[in-house]
Amino acid sequence: MTADAVLATDPVFQLNVLLWALEDLPDVAVVNPVLRRAGYELESIGRSLLVPAGEPTAGVLQDIAGSPDRSPCRPDLCIFHQDDPATIVVELKSHGFSRDSSNIRQAVKLILASHDLSASYAETLPRPGHVVYGTVASDAASLAETLQDLSESVAARGLSAAPTGTVGISIDVEGAKLSASGLSELPEPAQRALDPSATVLPRTGEDDIRPLYVIPWTPGIEGTQDGELQADGYRELTARVIVEAMSIVGQANVPTSLDISGATLLRRSTFGVFGRWLDADRQQFAAAAAGVLTKTLQSVESFQKRSRDTFSLSLSSHDEQEEVIRLLESAKPVDDKTNIAATINEELQLFNGF
Repeated sequence: MTADAVLATDPVFQLNVLLWALEDLPDVAVVNPVLRRAGYELESIGRSLLVPAGEPTAGVLQDIAGSPDRSPCRPDLCIFHQDDPATIVVELKSHGFSRDSSNIRQAVKLILASHDLSASYAETLPRPGHVVYGTVASDAASLAETLQDLSESVAARGLSAAPTGTVGISIDVEGAKLSASGLSELPEPAQRALDPSATVLPRTGEDDIRPLYVIPWTPGIEGTQDGELQADGYRELTARVIVEAMSIVGQANVPTSLDISGATLLRRSTFGVFGRWLDADRQQFAAAAAGVLTKTLQSVESFQKRSRDTFSLSLSSHDEQEEVIRLLESAKPVDDKTNIAATINEELQLFNGF
């Protein structure tokens, strides 16, 4: 079992704690969706946020972050509340960082972009944002000071700055928790939800809480994640994609022709969350999922790959239908020669070549 200290800093684990905290679940559920019960909902993953135009912005970025780059930033999550005007812009980090870190470039852009998010949402009325970084709980207080310092530096140069705050992620005998280093740093509904802390994923004894992932793997983390956790993510997501493909094929009324996309498989495999994935990684993610089925079903005569993330199956009889299901049942999610790990390099390199 992976040590709690390693798990709490894992980017996929951190993302899933937040996603479960936002899930719409009944009161009898084992998971405690503390943010959803406080009125928050997931708006998007990886939304592109526009940094304000103009020379003053470039000058502030150069002065504080060492670069005038105004390219859009893509926070991990954006969440909203029906009764609170502030959209919370969430960025997750394994550890905190100081003013000397290269991470301040992203942080300053988020602070500038989130003061008013209306341009990023193509809206005419102001949409205030609140930048919140999630990190391992032991680093949350110092990171809050760094973010506050950056926000004050932006304001001191005459530009509008979004408020900032941090949420700590920790694991103890009770489970995975969210806490705030300073409740006054967060919007009021979030303060209520995390006062003083909230267990999102309870555990009993030494139970492993990782199987509760909404999204077991995300693109772009290769080389930055613990090897064991990465292998587990590959296996879990591959297994879910295969199960969903079996469901689609098994429920088909033959004869028929099926067009199956990686996006459909991922949406079904992630409880619908993939539908809110707006990052540029979306197409890469879908291509990797479709690649798993390509390797499994390429021996089927009627199998045809339509695009990087879509394939078709023509099923003329129940025998063909049963043969496809048999192949899917024989797939081995633990085999890194056929699971999603085997599709990443070839699919993502192909995608990046365009």
